[in-house]
Amino acid sequence: MQFNTYTVAGAHIAVWLVNHPVPEAAALSAELHRHEVHDSLGTAADAAALRPWTARLREVFGATAVTDKARLTDALLVAADCRPRLVSHGGEKPFHFHYAPVETGLAARVRALTAAGLGHVLDGGAGDRLRACDRPGCGAAFIDTSRNGRRRFCCVRCANQVNVANHRRRGRVARPPAEAVRPRSPGRPYDGDDERSS
Repeated sequence: MQFNTYTVAGAHIAVWLVNHPVPEAAALSAELHRHEVHDSLGTAADAAALRPWTARLREVFGATAVTDKARLTDALLVAADCRPRLVSHGGEKPFHFHYAPVETGLAARVRALTAAGLGHVLDGGAGDRLRACDRPGCGAAFIDTSRNGRRRFCCVRCANQVNVANHRRRGRVARPPAEAVRPRSPGRPYDGDDERSS
């Protein structure tokens, strides 16, 4: 499934934040720059300010019902004071949405952008593709972009670990128990017939 790169950039940033809940400022800036966020240079204070927000983003990916994802995302839109406006950075550059003014600060803009990005995914009918990895002990967030929408794991490694564990479990269940062999009497040679009379 293809998503419009810009409109769901915030959803991809949300995935990154959930999977990097305590980011360094440099890593946060690099991720925002990768998604062409304007004035993306962050500080340690920005990274710290986003930690409580990241916990709320995780709830959206962890919810199983789309209605719950929508309810949680709607609350994020309100909490982020998300106010879309069309902005151009001059010259021949096209207009695009900003969800908070630049002067509000980077953390506020990231909150608004991530809430809007998740909202765009849900509005596009793909809310069930906002998922958490099914491998026990992982739970990493991801957006399922597969054609059939049945991806259950964040990466091939997690899928392989679960498949191998399931294969081993099935093998243990299917294997018949070893036949119990009675101990031989001392001094008697074993001839394969423990049932003969002495």
